Parts: sequence; C-alpha cells; structure tokens
Amino acid sequence: MPARPGMQGSRPVSQKDGTSPHGHRQRVRDRYDRAGLQGFAEHEILEFLLFYCIPYIDTKPQAKRLLARFKDLPGVFAAPRDRLMEEGGIPDSAARMLHLVRDISHHVLKLKSFGNNAMITDASTAIAYLSGIMANLPVEQFRVVFLDNANTVIAEEALSTGVEDQTAVYPRLVMRRALALHATGILVAHNHPSGHLKPSTADHAITRALAAAAGTLDIRFLDHLILGREHEGYFSFREQGYLS
Repeated sequence: MPARPGMQGSRPVSQKDGTSPHGHRQRVRDRYDRAGLQGFAEHEILEFLLFYCIPYIDTKPQAKRLLARFKDLPGVFAAPRDRLMEEGGIPDSAARMLHLVRDISHHVLKLKSFGNNAMITDASTAIAYLSGIMANLPVEQFRVVFLDNANTVIAEEALSTGVEDQTAVYPRLVMRRALALHATGILVAHNHPSGHLKPSTADHAITRALAAAAGTLDIRFLDHLILGREHEGYFSFREQGYLS
C-alpha cells in the first residue's frame, strides 16, 4: 500500500521539503556531541530537550512559543506545569520533564554546596539553599524548611503556590507537617516575583501567627525570609528585629 502524503513508512515527512525531522534531530545530537551546548541559542537548547518527550515532530515551534510566553530559559523552567501546558502548548510529559531537569539541577547544586546533610544556621545559608529554586518563580510560593535539633535539614517543601505576589498560608498545616516530620525547628520563605522586598501587612500577620503556633508546640521558628528575583537580595524578619 502506498504511503499517505506526508508520511514515509511510519515516520512523518515535512510537507514543505519532503524531509523527515529525524535527520534534523540527528544533526542537533551530532552538534551537541561535538561541542556540548556551545553556540546553542536558548530556543535550540529547549528544542533539543523536547526531542526526548515529543517524538517525530519538529519541536522548534514549541520551544519558541515557550520562550515567547515565559521570556527566557529560567522563566520556562520556573513556570508551573499547568501553565507550561496551557500557555506553552506542550503535553504533560514534556512539562514534567522540564520540571524534572530543573529539580535535578537544583538538587545537584545543593549537594555540591551543602552535601547530604545541609545545615541552615542563618539567613545567608538559607538563601543559598533556597534561592536556586525560588528566585525566578513567576508566581508567589511559600516554602518551609524543616530542621532537627542541630539545624540539619529534614525536609524542604512548597506548601502553597499562588498568583503573582499573593499566596495562602495556613499555620495549622505548617505545624501539622512539622510534627509529622518530628522537626524541632522551621524556617519559612516566600518569594516576591515583582522584586519588591518590603513585607506586606499580610506578611507581618502570617509571621506573627507562625511564630505563635510554633511556640505553643515548642518548635523553634528560625526566620521568615522574603526573596526577590535573582540577585535582588532578601528580607529577613529576624535580622530586621521582628523576631526575638
């Protein structure tokens, strides 16, 4: 049976020039094998990565659409999965892979900086620990670092993600999670995607509520940090005298 127009066997063929995307993909792989990512544009890096979760078709349009919507590679990797799919036009498998690559890179950086037993001693070490995953987020996210008696990290979790410069935080949920992990200390942080570090009235209120809830359970409340965009600094409630 003759192949249908636009097909060659089971492999798609471009209607425009009659060539398979397979040849282009192999050329990109060969280019990477020769010199790594040297000389790759941002859209080419993203296009290459999408090869491995979007088979057969040309992934350059998806790569360019993602960059147009989320500005740059950090913005793409920081975007929530639902927005990657809805606004970036990629399937769930591709959105999941982008997050996996992001999370692996952050995990490796943490291991290089802190080893297997990260210890949070003050705001600067907390910022070094958290900024990689929080600094470029396009929406506000609230994260909690759970610590043992030696201030070694037991777990670090995002407990709430909202819209730009607003997210809901529930002290009861934070304390319930701390008790489940047998944590004796917590440090909380959230980002301001706008870059403005001045705490809002709501930020002050949630800090007081968390400190009070932690105190009733004899859990140390180390700090509440606000992170701006990358290289824009931070605000520490403890360093500014709001926590004793």
